[in-house]
Amino acid sequence: MNRRVSAVLAGLVLIAAIILASFLILNLEQAPGTTPTLTTTTTLTTPATETTTTQAKHYEDVYVSLVIEQLKCQPPKAPVYFRFTPFPNETITTVSVAGDFTGWTPHDMSMLDNGTWMALFCVTPGTVVYKYLINGAWVKDMSTGHYGLPVDPEAQGFVDDGFGGKNAVRQVSFPTDTRFFIHIDDDPVYLSLADEMLVARLFTSNIGDASVYVVAGEQQYRMKKQMWTDYTVVWYREMPFSETMQYFFIIDYGDHGLRIFKDPVNKYFNGNATSFFKQVSWVREAVGYQIFPDRFYNGDPSNDLRGNETDELWLNELAGGLKPVFSNWSDPITSLHCCHQYFGGDLAGVLAKLDYLDSLGVKMIYFNPIFLSGSVHGYDTYDYFIIDPKYGNETVLRALLDEAHRRGIKVIFDFVPNHVGIGFWAFQDVYRNGPQSPYWNWFIIKKWPFKLGDGSAYECWWGIGSLPKLNHSNPEVKQYLFSVALHWLEFGFDGLRIDVPLDVLDADNFYRELRILIKQRYPDAYIVAEIWTLSPEWLKGRHFDSLMNYALGRDILLQYAAGRKSGDQVFRELYSYYSQIPVSVAGMGFNIIGSHDTSRILTDLGGGRLGSTPTNESIRRLRLLVTLQFTVPGMPVIFQGDERGILGSSSYYDEHRYPIQWDKIIPEVFDYYLRMSWIKRNIPALKTSIISLYASNGPVIAFFRGYDNEVLVVANNNLDSTIFSLPTGKWVVLYPGEARIVEGELVVEGLTGMVLARYDYALSLGLIG
Repeated sequence: MNRRVSAVLAGLVLIAAIILASFLILNLEQAPGTTPTLTTTTTLTTPATETTTTQAKHYEDVYVSLVIEQLKCQPPKAPVYFRFTPFPNETITTVSVAGDFTGWTPHDMSMLDNGTWMALFCVTPGTVVYKYLINGAWVKDMSTGHYGLPVDPEAQGFVDDGFGGKNAVRQVSFPTDTRFFIHIDDDPVYLSLADEMLVARLFTSNIGDASVYVVAGEQQYRMKKQMWTDYTVVWYREMPFSETMQYFFIIDYGDHGLRIFKDPVNKYFNGNATSFFKQVSWVREAVGYQIFPDRFYNGDPSNDLRGNETDELWLNELAGGLKPVFSNWSDPITSLHCCHQYFGGDLAGVLAKLDYLDSLGVKMIYFNPIFLSGSVHGYDTYDYFIIDPKYGNETVLRALLDEAHRRGIKVIFDFVPNHVGIGFWAFQDVYRNGPQSPYWNWFIIKKWPFKLGDGSAYECWWGIGSLPKLNHSNPEVKQYLFSVALHWLEFGFDGLRIDVPLDVLDADNFYRELRILIKQRYPDAYIVAEIWTLSPEWLKGRHFDSLMNYALGRDILLQYAAGRKSGDQVFRELYSYYSQIPVSVAGMGFNIIGSHDTSRILTDLGGGRLGSTPTNESIRRLRLLVTLQFTVPGMPVIFQGDERGILGSSSYYDEHRYPIQWDKIIPEVFDYYLRMSWIKRNIPALKTSIISLYASNGPVIAFFRGYDNEVLVVANNNLDSTIFSLPTGKWVVLYPGEARIVEGELVVEGLTGMVLARYDYALSLGLIG
């Protein structure tokens, strides 16, 4: 065969290959299981809608795996380098940086060969505030702290640090030419099972007016814009649940576009039911209520003095003669109010108030510890398997759980795996028998014999001698704690809140094992952890269903309602928050703002201390806050009595835990909680897991709820009213005031949160005639 004939035949083979490849691509929707050989650029007939093909377009193939490798930080975070360059004669041993992006925890820089110190951080685009530590000492003034010069020449500004010095400021953004497409199919942030559907998300650079599609099986779905910044966009689309699925994405620019695949080898993204993070569906529809038992309601006076039998002060050899206090329900606060002043609240009191909770729309009760302990708060457990006699017994608890369940109310208990009390049976054995005790290795003992309450003799929580830490590296301790959790779930509880989970030794593996044990037997049990910061690494389906969302409730919503953050700031912070957690987790959010560990939210909003008369402004701010708490995805959780307008500062012997005075109430506060609870429970869009940001402007923030943006929430934290431009179409104001139809522009009164529904949606729900 001569060279010319060979070339002709080779050309024919190449043409045939191109035709075959084109055929496979054109029929991709009809053969989703195939893996065609793709050229760098292809021509594909692209549907303008989900199922209709219209025009031929030219597409370039992009592989997400290659794009991710080229990025220093995974969106939505951008890289920022911090540097410090000493003068030639300076002796520098350490340099650290701390800022709002580190929680003001110092992080060490590394010294390069040229003598410059440097650290790379991945942070959310926007304004960052920071300061350096040099040779272990904080720089007082970042603007002049280097011999009269800025410590960081790259700083773009300086602000007062509140201590007579100055912090540095930087504006962080993605470079304008950065192009990225991020989707990781085994990370629930990008593909999650929420609301009995699959929700896929694609993170991209800002691609203007391009249309985005996800192609799955025989269907092509147009994606929706969920959130964005100047540099990034988060797209999402809900799809019917499928046990297994192959899919990819299309970015349509009009006459050309991109096909986004996983990598050059496997091509397609994959979803498999065995890897999905199962959502606890009842949470997203519930209103929660936290009960601190001793201070809720006294339903059985006969057990009021039972705390005298076990109080830790009788055991603590360093208590200095302090004794527990037993008070009438309205007695004044003493210095022992936090921990050893008893008022007589009990489980019988909760049982007696179930009608009240039911009328408030409560569908989940979270109990602070109710097991045998040495204090009012109960976090110093003596025996995890015994109901504390001051609260009742298993008979009362059984009646309470049965009656709650009959009303459709779930109940979760407080699980304290990190530490126990000095009256804990195993610790008492160690105290008496030392190294001869079979429980010696249940704890980390530094010296023996010791005095009970001596925190220097054994590891304890925060150095508090009444709270000895358990040794979780001991398999016996782990199995004991696991058996506790399973026992009370078997008894009838519907989930557990985990106290200080990150203080547990080897927390990662401990909670992986605990989750597997719980979910195998009780798949709908709710596992929520007391982690105060946004920590998405614990929300991947391996540890917890939710965190106590102080990072949302207190750091964002409360600060906004108090007027300390603008709508524009909140827009960015909500983007950062919801872009880092799975959609399914958002729907399971334990959305608490005030709790037994914080001041009362009305006090936080300027309402005053216990016994004060709150101002009208503080009440309006509270109503604004409650509007947001009840309309973001997840379960709003009320700390007992907040719905009645109770005040109290945590700085004064934890006065925020003072007993509910049932003869006192602020009617407009209570009525507002009732109204927002009704809205939460009766508007289906508010029971979904999706939130889509809409707009912000100065003091105003607005977001959609529902997969078709059926509900719009608009809030204004300014004292003055403002005009807000509504999305196209007719809207119905559901609250405040009587239902009314609006269109075009909306007057939003000062310190007001408004809930609106699309006209057709409100009509379908019977909310208007």
